[in-house]
Amino acid sequence: MTDNNKRTSTFTRKKLPHYIRLASGASLLAMGAAMPAFAQDSEADDAALEEVVVTGQRLSIMSAQDIKRDADQIVDSIVASDIGKLPDRSVTEALQRIPGVSITHFKSLGDPEHFSAEGSGVMVRGLTMVRSELNGRDSFTADGGRALSFQDVPPELMAGVDVYKNQSADLVEGGLGGTVNLRTKKPFDYDEMELSFTAEGNYGDFVEKTSPSGSALFSNRWAAGEGEIGVLLDFAYSEAATRTDGVYTRALFPREDLVPGETVYVPRGADWRSYEFDRERQGAYGVVQWRVNDTTEMHLQVFNSQYKEFWDESSIFVDNWPYDIVPAAGTEFTYDENGIFREGELASVTGGIPMGAATRFQDRQSETTDISYNLKWNPNDKWDLSFDLQHVMADTKSLDATVATGVQLDSLYVDLTGDRPQMRTDADYLSDPANYYMAFTMDNRTDNEAEETALRLDAEYKFDSEVLRSTKFGVRFTDTSSENHDTGYDWQPIYQQWMRWWAVDGMAPLPRANADQLSLNTLDNFYRGDGVHPGVFMTPNISLASGFPQTFLDLHQEAADSGNYLCCYGPISVRDINDDAYSNLQDENTSAIYGVTYFGWDDLKYPVSGNVGVRVVKTEMSTEGNTIYPTAITDLDGNQGFYREAQPLAVDNSYTNVLPSLNLKMELNDELQLRFAAARAMSRPAFGDLQAYQVLSADLPEGTELADGPSLEDFILTADLFDNPKLDPTLADQYDLSLEWYFDDAGGMAHINLFYKDITDLVSREFVQEEYNGWSYSVARPTNNGEGKLQGAEVGLKKFFDQLPEPFNGLGIDATYTYIDSEMNLEDISQPVDTDFSSYAELPFTGISRDSYNFTAMYEWGPISARLAYNWRSKFLMGVGQNGFNGDTNGQWRLPVYNDDYGQLDASIEYRFNESVAFSLQAINIGNAETVLIADQNAAGDHKSSYVNDTTYIGRVSVNF
Repeated sequence: MTDNNKRTSTFTRKKLPHYIRLASGASLLAMGAAMPAFAQDSEADDAALEEVVVTGQRLSIMSAQDIKRDADQIVDSIVASDIGKLPDRSVTEALQRIPGVSITHFKSLGDPEHFSAEGSGVMVRGLTMVRSELNGRDSFTADGGRALSFQDVPPELMAGVDVYKNQSADLVEGGLGGTVNLRTKKPFDYDEMELSFTAEGNYGDFVEKTSPSGSALFSNRWAAGEGEIGVLLDFAYSEAATRTDGVYTRALFPREDLVPGETVYVPRGADWRSYEFDRERQGAYGVVQWRVNDTTEMHLQVFNSQYKEFWDESSIFVDNWPYDIVPAAGTEFTYDENGIFREGELASVTGGIPMGAATRFQDRQSETTDISYNLKWNPNDKWDLSFDLQHVMADTKSLDATVATGVQLDSLYVDLTGDRPQMRTDADYLSDPANYYMAFTMDNRTDNEAEETALRLDAEYKFDSEVLRSTKFGVRFTDTSSENHDTGYDWQPIYQQWMRWWAVDGMAPLPRANADQLSLNTLDNFYRGDGVHPGVFMTPNISLASGFPQTFLDLHQEAADSGNYLCCYGPISVRDINDDAYSNLQDENTSAIYGVTYFGWDDLKYPVSGNVGVRVVKTEMSTEGNTIYPTAITDLDGNQGFYREAQPLAVDNSYTNVLPSLNLKMELNDELQLRFAAARAMSRPAFGDLQAYQVLSADLPEGTELADGPSLEDFILTADLFDNPKLDPTLADQYDLSLEWYFDDAGGMAHINLFYKDITDLVSREFVQEEYNGWSYSVARPTNNGEGKLQGAEVGLKKFFDQLPEPFNGLGIDATYTYIDSEMNLEDISQPVDTDFSSYAELPFTGISRDSYNFTAMYEWGPISARLAYNWRSKFLMGVGQNGFNGDTNGQWRLPVYNDDYGQLDASIEYRFNESVAFSLQAINIGNAETVLIADQNAAGDHKSSYVNDTTYIGRVSVNF
């Protein structure tokens, strides 16, 4: 792949419209003779043939079309000019244009409270078990997983992205859903010196910030004393800022005490939040390529990607026991015909609705560096040999800090009759700092490092046979180590309502917060003016969160010195991230051997070609960590329990997998080909699930009212973080049938692909009772206890309408559609339980939309190039019992949470002043698409939460020499 600004494709065919006859450099790809459609032209017609130079979007599609048509597997691709011209800010967002690929718009599927305007979480055919590669080699982010966070990678450094939908023996194992390979440029991709620059500004209309971006590329090649040497350097820098506002209701609970003789469903309350996000992304890439002679070539590549993100959030959320809710004095709730709450003013039998008002701060920094060397040697016409050596280093550091106040509301009005929840309460009361108390602090820190060395040797031998084409075989060895430090989420109360009577004075109000430590949050332009909310509330100063750890220590010390505690609470100590108790060490070694044979029958009526092979891979791993016990707790009788010094853990595990594969291609005619593929694929568990790191907790049940204080038996003993170093990989037997129609060599093709996956050894968590230090804990441990089936179809069409009269013959379309049906069988603690304790039918796989499509309208005419792209996906399951959607903090009720149907419209237009200078405009999220979450309840029905974010405008100047 090459950069679209200089690279072109030259081929001979009938005279084409002038919008693709743009002379702008030498050719990249010789397309050969005339298209089949013109095979019977007369000699007179041949005289009208001319050489034309293809550029722009058509070249991008033609290049991707050639990759798909000639590949040994089922592959879909995007080339660099697509990534540059699609209105997408990251590789992740560009990938969603490929059939079968989808993304989410949250920080993760497991965190529906934190929206991400820039897409995250790439899934191929609905599965998150996707292998990520950089130039065919391992690449990863040190975040506990095995994949690269694609949003961390500058798209400006990419030559193309290939998505492999099925396996062959020579592909590295690990992609159960598929393999995403990011390809960078090389100096021999260019015929001469290349020098290019871009500069752009990004404006978010909701956050009202402008952020800069830019890139630069230099490439050249020279004749050396022996052979030829090329050097390429590529740099990219980008910033972005977004804002997201969200409103949502908590779960509805069955109540038999509100309407005589009826069961009605009433919400626990409602929350709202505003979230601002800033990120900085930079990358550097360099390669030296040396073609020694006709038989020997080598290259050395260095790739570095750095990503920094910072976000802060203001939120106000319910903190009450759901069965305390009653109508405010003198009011009544309204219900629909099924007894489900529609609107009303919520109050509490305890005299007030406890709410929390929090300021949260997160800072994350990631870096990945890849150094690789490759040598190719073709000693004769029979043998091709390759040696590849790679070293990857990755690290991630993060701080997540929250400081929250508490406030007792007399009432909260909630209206669920519209498209989104609407809330209001007494703004004057919320704006008075005297009504607030300091409620809690919470922090989490991570410091992860990982590195891998990989060695690969490949050889291919070509046969002198009409059937057997060649055989390819090789070995691959990896040595991966990671050191992960994670303090867990350390929630520490300052003052809580449940402390009354035994920890603080039960008659007096909770101590007032220091007004100097609070800020008035007016939520300006909240929800773009469409969301009803209280208008103002007080949150802790952002400096209290960002000042961790000292500000946390000071807040708890101030409370301890105040004399307000009757017993049991006082200063805290901050968890030391360098303490071995919070560390986990992992080592993994893999060794793989493979063989694959390529064959074909050209003399058949319908020529057949393909490959059959097997890959055998052995995985050995060891991990070291600790079991962390709860903080020492002393009850009013002086009994102390639970605490013990951290206990070390060390676990070894190994397994061997045999992975056969078959790929067949039948050429039905010059334009039509049929493919069949069958393979066994594997995906190793995430490093985060393999940790020997266990954190035990002792918590009082939510809603507990203890006038005399707790005894040790009152505490619920659970495990916050329990992983399983003995996990095995997830396996899938998978089949593909694909029909591909290449009806136009100048960018026209269509395809339909049917696929099926039979999946075993899925990882899910299940409850077991285990004893630690003489106490029985309920432990949620991941195990290979699940299985599932996934089937579906992908359809794609690309076409330019050359037959239309000028200027409409510059129009084209790129359309894809994906259908997925899935079912899974898990013995999982995350099986949903409604607030009336009813169960649910079988759930789909997490993250899978049944229907999704992408439609892009393209136009090129002279110097103008434009796209209008709409991407849509149907409702999909985000998870079960996630934060904010549990019935209570102890997980007694667990609701399934879905992301509702979502569609987003983006656009771009470029004008080329000449061969060297171009200007483009992009608009992302035109129309301010709303993201809606659905908490699925049986009798209570669905209730919705809602998020809105920016429309982003990008202006870009490109210069090429």
